[in-house]
Amino acid sequence: MVGGDPFVRPETEAREPPAALVRALAEIEDGALEIYASAGLPTEPGHYRKAPDASDWTFVGDRLAPQDRFTLALTHPVEEGWRFARLQDLGARSGRADLRAASRLLNEIDEMRAARRGLLNDDHLLLAMELGGAWRALRDARAVKVSRLNLKAPDLDVETQAPSPAPPKKRRARRDKPAKPR
Repeated sequence: MVGGDPFVRPETEAREPPAALVRALAEIEDGALEIYASAGLPTEPGHYRKAPDASDWTFVGDRLAPQDRFTLALTHPVEEGWRFARLQDLGARSGRADLRAASRLLNEIDEMRAARRGLLNDDHLLLAMELGGAWRALRDARAVKVSRLNLKAPDLDVETQAPSPAPPKKRRARRDKPAKPR
């Protein structure tokens, strides 16, 4: 059928997202997760908790129902130092600007993915434009990083693909020096 099912309203009909959008969102997400990983934060989607006086977040579950989150909060009160967060919120209150930005990007990606299943509004368009700018900045930063790595790469021997041997060090000629008196 060319136009889809005539008995299903267009806004409820499942739409296949464009492959380019899926790849772009995944690329931005990967960049944000690289920042999380470099800071020692988890990178797996889901819910986390941090015990009082602990430095690491512990995975609780990939999807928690609201009643399960409420039960966790009752059994591990915030007043005693327990902290709970979703992956995308782990860096939101960090003192580091890059972690706060990564958290913001992860939240925006999550919101954009959810919006694809519904009707898009002006806020979603602005969000898409912001993500597009972040995507370009991420690609440019990676290109600069790769070009810097290429500049520092050692010369490779054409036949063996092993690093070329370093040129021999020049040795200074030793002059015959008289022995020092003891």
